[in-house]
This record gives sequence, structure tokens and C-alpha cells, in this order.
Amino acid sequence: MNRSHSTPARRARRGVTLVELIVAITILSVGLLAIVGSSAAIARGLGEARTDNLAAYAAESRFELLAGTACTSLSLGSPTTSENRGVTEKYHVTDAGNNTRLIVDSVSWKTRRGTRRQTFTTLIPCRTGA
Repeated sequence: MNRSHSTPARRARRGVTLVELIVAITILSVGLLAIVGSSAAIARGLGEARTDNLAAYAAESRFELLAGTACTSLSLGSPTTSENRGVTEKYHVTDAGNNTRLIVDSVSWKTRRGTRRQTFTTLIPCRTGA
């Protein structure tokens, strides 16, 4: 008996089924949502890094300013506070001996998680004749 005559011939499959299309769209949607979620986290991280950078820049600027100032005109021991661009800075200068000055600069700034604080310290030599 010839079976090829008893079963209908199958046509070649063309296109995709509705189930395959729904699965593909679901996978694509999950991937896009993951990209959107990670890009939001990256944007928040960049914003916080910008503020962290401003705080470090404030301390660096203070150190450079005080390094160019004559040691005799620096007020020792009394803390000084200033605020600029959302960064609060409190620094004080002490005599570190051996003709040097110790500068401790505490900076604080607000983030979405609360206030962050960082302390920077440097030692500057007193120049002769300055």
C-alpha cells in the first residue's frame, strides 16, 4: 500500500505563529526594561559622582589657596566655614612643627540618601620670606 496517497501532503511552513510572536515580544520587552532600569541607576550614579567631585574640588581649591598664602597670615586653630554650590566646607589650620602647617578640610554635601562627609588633610611648608 502506498502511504503517500493516503496522507495529505504538507505545505511548506511560511511566517511565524502568533505564539512565537508573543514570546519574541515578551523577551524583547524584558530586555528593554532591563536597559531602562540600568540607565536610570547609571544616571543617578553620575549625578552623585558629580557632587563627590565638587566636594573634592572644593578641598583642593582650599589647599591651593592656603598654600599660596604666607604662613604668618594664616589664623591657627580657629575653624572657618564656607558654602559653595551645595558643598559646605569647614577647615582649620594648625602648626605641625618643623615650619609646616597642617590643614584639615571637612566637606559635606547632600545626596538623595542623606548628608555625606569627607575629610581631606594636607601638610604645607612655610616658604622662607613669605
